[in-house]
Amino acid sequence: MPKTLWSIAFAVAILASPGFAVAEDQKSELPVPRMNEPVKTDANDKQEPSATKSPGTDANAAPFANGMLTAPGAPTDVDTAPSKFSPRSAADDRLPTAAYCLKHLSAAQKSSIYAELGNRAISTLPGKATDLRQAVVGAEIPADIALAGLQPLPQDVTTKLPELTGVAFTTLGSKLVLVDSTMRIVIDVSAQ
Repeated sequence: MPKTLWSIAFAVAILASPGFAVAEDQKSELPVPRMNEPVKTDANDKQEPSATKSPGTDANAAPFANGMLTAPGAPTDVDTAPSKFSPRSAADDRLPTAAYCLKHLSAAQKSSIYAELGNRAISTLPGKATDLRQAVVGAEIPADIALAGLQPLPQDVTTKLPELTGVAFTTLGSKLVLVDSTMRIVIDVSAQ
């Protein structure tokens, strides 16, 4: 007989054997729960540890509420919370993009920086000192002021606040401004 006929004959012999029929009968006797029915377990059955419900969780709880995670231990006041539900996010949304790099500084920290810089204030080029359009957060400082009038922050300021390394300052009119020295963008303004 060809090889395929032997394979077919062998499969038929196994299916026709009495042991296979018994196993098939035993399998059909097990109850299969419907999809929406709860599974009934015997008192002697052990439950898998992963199947136990964690305390404080609700199987039907929504994963998000007001745009924030509801899982136990999830942080509540985060930057990803929508501004209509978080006052902190709303305040961040009102900040100009250029000023966002200094949002972590408190008002007291900013005033101490300006007090330190006020002692070292420099004057800008005479023709540009009255042009206060550049003394606005997000404004670009002209190249002639950037080349002649920008000074790096003093080392004692950058030692206290290392994230301000690379920030420069100058005086525009009567205002002291902090400038991102690479982009020449005003990041903060203080009236003197």
